[in-house]
Amino acid sequence: MFIQMQVEQDQMVTMAPMMLDSGARLLVDHCGRPTPADGLQQPGFQAVLGLARSGRAVVKLSGLQKFSTRGIPYDDARPFFDALIDAYTLDACVWASDWPFLKAPDRLDIGPLLRLIERWLPSADDRRRLFWDTPCRVFGFGDPEETHS
Repeated sequence: MFIQMQVEQDQMVTMAPMMLDSGARLLVDHCGRPTPADGLQQPGFQAVLGLARSGRAVVKLSGLQKFSTRGIPYDDARPFFDALIDAYTLDACVWASDWPFLKAPDRLDIGPLLRLIERWLPSADDRRRLFWDTPCRVFGFGDPEETHS
């Protein structure tokens, strides 16, 4: 069981202590929806990064269109994506398509999103961790080696 949170801007600043005190496993959706213009040091994003130290938090590297102001290839989201991987490692990051793309400002398709991840994570081993190994372990889908064929 997880507490899944979708926050934006600085909402995590006030939520993080309560979430940490809960003792529950935490799942942050849509990269924490930072505000790109406010940079990596914005308090809300720093609070999302801080949850990684708990060892109970996982972040979904998804919903880039929810916070990017530039559209595909979401160049302004890349620093946040990288910072999340640095803080959480790929052992606590999962990917999600965000399908059916509700309220998306532009038409989206999974294919371009997957190609974007291929560019941002050029290592096939890293992509396997993000797409397969970590979700299997985190969500209890079984041994990734047994289910991957």
